[in-house]
Amino acid sequence: MRLRGRTDDCPIGLTEAMELWLGPSPGGSAFSSREELLQAWERGRDYIMRLWGSGARRPMAWWAFDTELEYPGYYRERSFLWQHGILGAEERLAVEAEWRRDFDATRGMGARERREHYEHCDIPAELIDAWAGERRKRKKVAGVAADRPQKREVIDVAPSSSVETNNAPAAARTSVAVPLK
Repeated sequence: MRLRGRTDDCPIGLTEAMELWLGPSPGGSAFSSREELLQAWERGRDYIMRLWGSGARRPMAWWAFDTELEYPGYYRERSFLWQHGILGAEERLAVEAEWRRDFDATRGMGARERREHYEHCDIPAELIDAWAGERRKRKKVAGVAADRPQKREVIDVAPSSSVETNNAPAAARTSVAVPLK
């Protein structure tokens, strides 16, 4: 293996680092054998993971050497790692916050459009179900509060010129319903 494009930071060549990240190029591998590939991964693992092992994504060498899980493909990778408990706490919280924003962005969309949006954003079904349940519960509580008549108290209000409302003549007093506290 010849090292190409080496930097002070990178313990292996940049071409090799790129292959560990993305997999072999269409033109073929930069490595002459699987053993050479594994050696490069062992030398460059920390560097590669620091750069590309975040954001709920993993480099291709991680999938090849560090897990027995089968790579689910780019578009399902994040939910797959989340569902299998691979993500660290910080990474998990960040991707869940992103997914929550994506979920909340579907308000006002039709059912088909929502499903397509969830799929595009790779939001796990478990989170969709939980958040949709919360949304339904909030709607139900808000709907019940809107439908429920408020208890009111009827009070007599005298014209502002009269200091004592009970002294105002009955014709001058007005009844007003105010919500009870």
